[in-house]
Amino acid sequence: MSRIKEPPLVKIFLAAFGSDPKLLDQGVERLRKEYLEGYLGPVDIQSPDYPLVDTDYYEKEMGPNLVKRYLSFTNLLFPEHLVYLKLLAMDIENATTGANGRMINLDPGYIFSGGLVLSTGKFSGHRLYLGKGVWGELTLHFHRGTFEAQPWTYRDYQRPEIKAILSDMRQRYQKSFLELEAEKNINA
Repeated sequence: MSRIKEPPLVKIFLAAFGSDPKLLDQGVERLRKEYLEGYLGPVDIQSPDYPLVDTDYYEKEMGPNLVKRYLSFTNLLFPEHLVYLKLLAMDIENATTGANGRMINLDPGYIFSGGLVLSTGKFSGHRLYLGKGVWGELTLHFHRGTFEAQPWTYRDYQRPEIKAILSDMRQRYQKSFLELEAEKNINA
């Protein structure tokens, strides 16, 4: 018989892109500060800005010369926080609109022992409904010591340099998770 258990905590990460790095900084900081009054904690890992070269899908709305960065936050949270983070990220995006639409894109997700989950507002057959109009997809599966792509995984998440950054985030997650578990056992 199944028993409902509390899910393990996860590491929140964010993929952020746009043409203005300063605007990206402001969007990330606003998300970090406004989400439950700083519940995310500080940024603990941030990639360099990479040119967004794997797609031109966003150029019509956001313009050319887009850069993308990947970052994670210190505090571990329950997976259901992803829904509310996505809604806040969408509010922040909508507050930074230009002539053609959004000027930044903030895609929150989480890293856990089994992989990486991205949030989206768009349904597709491989995505699971999380609530409040937000869907989640297992973008990368962690198997045999490495992140493995799914048939639907975006190309940039398959690049070795991006997978290396995400692996660093996962290692930081594993360390934090084990420290929290040890603390629980000491206090039990």
